[in-house]
Amino acid sequence: MEQKPVFHTDTCCFFHAEAHELGIAKGTAECILDTLSDYGKIPLGLQERILRQRNSSLLKRWFLLARQVHTVEEFANRM
Repeated sequence: MEQKPVFHTDTCCFFHAEAHELGIAKGTAECILDTLSDYGKIPLGLQERILRQRNSSLLKRWFLLARQVHTVEEFANRM
């Protein structure tokens, strides 16, 4: 007996693209936190804010900022 797909092709593509974007956002957020960890302890609230962010443009901007600052506090004040 032939199995029919549960989702339409368009729906699968949408979910795939959404999962891909979430994966990129998570990876970028983790890179930001790794970079900032070189400067000391990152407050939990700041960690959560970075990890919750899904806007890829903003995450990219934060990553570039994390590479430019010298302290976690400076990063938090400039973001």
